[in-house]
Amino acid sequence: YQRRVHGEKRKFKGTMKPIKLHIHEKPVNVVKLNFDGDLLFTGSSDKKVNLLYALTGERIGTFTCKGSVKTLDVTDDSRYLITGSLQGSIEVWEVDGGKEVRQLQTNGKIKTVELSLGDKEVLILYESFKGQQKILVLPFEDLLNAENRAESEWGSVKPILEKPIDKTFGTLTQVTWGFMNRYIIASTEKGELIKLSVTGDVEKRVSAHNEQVTSFSFSKDYSMLITASRDGGKIFDPETLTCLKTFRQDFPMNTAAISPLYLSKKPRFHAIMAGGVSAREAALVKQGGFEIHLCHIIYEEELGSITGHFGPVNTMVFHTDGRGFVSGGEEGIIIIWRFDQSYFENKAFE
Repeated sequence: YQRRVHGEKRKFKGTMKPIKLHIHEKPVNVVKLNFDGDLLFTGSSDKKVNLLYALTGERIGTFTCKGSVKTLDVTDDSRYLITGSLQGSIEVWEVDGGKEVRQLQTNGKIKTVELSLGDKEVLILYESFKGQQKILVLPFEDLLNAENRAESEWGSVKPILEKPIDKTFGTLTQVTWGFMNRYIIASTEKGELIKLSVTGDVEKRVSAHNEQVTSFSFSKDYSMLITASRDGGKIFDPETLTCLKTFRQDFPMNTAAISPLYLSKKPRFHAIMAGGVSAREAALVKQGGFEIHLCHIIYEEELGSITGHFGPVNTMVFHTDGRGFVSGGEEGIIIIWRFDQSYFENKAFE
């Protein structure tokens, strides 16, 4: 990989040996690790979710869904997998055996499904085919026992929260539970971050980027929130939505994550972000910007870049031990990365 020294890229000898897997036929939209960090779930537009061993990349099984998989989550005990598709289906699966436990078919797109801390509730970002969005919170136990009924789009499940999104917010791109399920964070195509109470009331609303917030994620202890957008990435305080750090990039960023090692005895205050120009724009530029950027959180500097994808990177997640990460790209490729020993010994990465 490469490091930046005084603004110039210089090659840095490393011995990273990533595991590259071409296990999807269409773009990878989401990668997710279970609570223990030993299982990896990958969701794609080819309507499939692959289950792998996180360290070796060995495939355990495949879940075939009803539509293009945009979002997924797994319970803390790794018993159930829940998926949401752009064709409006919400499906619950048994991880061990791959049996489909429940399916709800809605009249719109499911852009987010996320289990709360404790797996009691499911947070959903729903968008009708006419463009009207809602944030919903459903009891997970009721969802497991749900029945499809004609009189209700959510079958026999009664939502705890059903908040239609005001058009002044624009289109939401993602919603996520905050610390201890105390609040909800949402991002918009207008570049805003919105903090909502669990009852759906707006508590904070700030302009984070000039263009769409493509995605965002929390640090391990929920003390920081990192966003990705066309102009790069930023780190915010989740409580106040105050911008703390800014990382400028030359290419659009689709995904970003904060290393859990900033909490370790020998901390690495690092974040990764990646993206790249779309296929439509690639013919107009010499470079696609498909590198993964390793940045220092405190100094707001890029420490280096890692190459491996030949298309835009759509999603990334750190391993729970912080010693590597997983990336998924537009070309349908999953790469499992493990940092070499020089990452932990070289003072240039401190």
